[in-house]
Amino acid sequence: MRRRLLTTYLSLTAILLLALGIPLALSLSMIEYHHLAIAQVNETEKLAAAAARTTSPASDTAWAGQATEYGRREDSVVLLFYNRGEVAFTTRPGTRVGRREWRLIVRRALEGRPNLPLNYPFNISAKPSFVASPVFEHGRTIAAVATLAPTTSLRSRALGQNAVLLGVAGLALLAATVASVPLSRWSLRPVRQLHRAVGAIAQGRYDTRAPGDSGPAEIRELAAAVNAMTDRLVALIETQRSFVADASHQLRNPLTALRLRIDVLEGAVTEAGRPHLTVAVDEAERLGRILDELLVVARAAEPGHGAVPVEVRSVAESRARAWSAQASATDVTVVVKGEQAVASCQPGVLDQVLDVLLDNALGFSPPGGRVTVRTWADGTRVRVTVEDEGPGMPPENLARATDRFWRGEQHGDRRGSGLGLAIATTLLEAGDGALRLSAAEPHGLIAEVDLKRDMPGVAAVTRTRNSS
Repeated sequence: MRRRLLTTYLSLTAILLLALGIPLALSLSMIEYHHLAIAQVNETEKLAAAAARTTSPASDTAWAGQATEYGRREDSVVLLFYNRGEVAFTTRPGTRVGRREWRLIVRRALEGRPNLPLNYPFNISAKPSFVASPVFEHGRTIAAVATLAPTTSLRSRALGQNAVLLGVAGLALLAATVASVPLSRWSLRPVRQLHRAVGAIAQGRYDTRAPGDSGPAEIRELAAAVNAMTDRLVALIETQRSFVADASHQLRNPLTALRLRIDVLEGAVTEAGRPHLTVAVDEAERLGRILDELLVVARAAEPGHGAVPVEVRSVAESRARAWSAQASATDVTVVVKGEQAVASCQPGVLDQVLDVLLDNALGFSPPGGRVTVRTWADGTRVRVTVEDEGPGMPPENLARATDRFWRGEQHGDRRGSGLGLAIATTLLEAGDGALRLSAAEPHGLIAEVDLKRDMPGVAAVTRTRNSS
């Protein structure tokens, strides 16, 4: 937006300079020409008046000397025409009046009408200026004096003036460019403040509010709308969390009572009804797990503690050891590979996420299979992958696997709640992380945990700012 604003400022300035500079350049050129034309007309009339005082101007030595001196001084040509239009005298022999407009000017002068060249088109080609004045004797025209003056110097002066104007316009545009940078910063300051506030709200810092006491009225109205929207969003989120937490808590008491009654019925159930009792116990336990996971989901999106450095290789090895008993029971090998790397995340998040991913990987791996946990890092991110050798997922199911309560095709006797991957995704996204699923070759599933890498210098500065 700043670039667009600067472009607008400079475009308007350039248009304004052109709108002022072009008419000014034309006006200065016209003024220069009018000065030249008036001086030429005055000198031509003086020569015509001097010719009227002689009986034969063409043969009068004094008049010829005056005309020759003017032609030498002004680098011009002086011509004397008699009534029939023939040239009786010229200061530069061989000069011809061949142009039609010049002949018309001579004819008008011989008819007693002087010529005033005021209608001047912009003379790009520097055509000579031709002026004629009648010579009167006793009230009748006996001859005409014409002068032919070059305009090359006029064009040179006009080009010099235009170059000066162009330089002044360039300096003005440069000054406008220099001035427009702080002006654009000042104009966009309320927009930048609003942008920072909206970015903080988008990152989950719902206590942030947009400043609504500065800037134009439109920005203040937009800031007020953003704040109102944030307040409503916070209220909706709190309502949702409270509902999930309250519902999960309130359902636990009747569920516990139901489990007790089922346990009491165990001794009274016949052999024929025992399979049904077993299913009821399993469903009650499954309902208990769903309630526990709902509580985790409700708490996962809550603002947690600040991010801390976490060494991912040691966490992966710790969780692999924790799941080693289940891996041995299902004849699956868990292997941890990769480098040591330090990520930045909330305490305990990586442990919970790896528990979810290892639980899924062990549940879907066939006997004799292998689950591989890898860790590595690049310049700014740390990644942990959990790869199994199970049946995997069709491509169309990979995007839906992290949806809440979506379970897809069940494998064997595994009966999940459909909340594990959703919980892992929510926990990671709350701390600038991500969970991505992809197919393994030749079969299986790869779950990739993407975390922000811990930068010691940046972390130290952040901790210093938070403590101050």
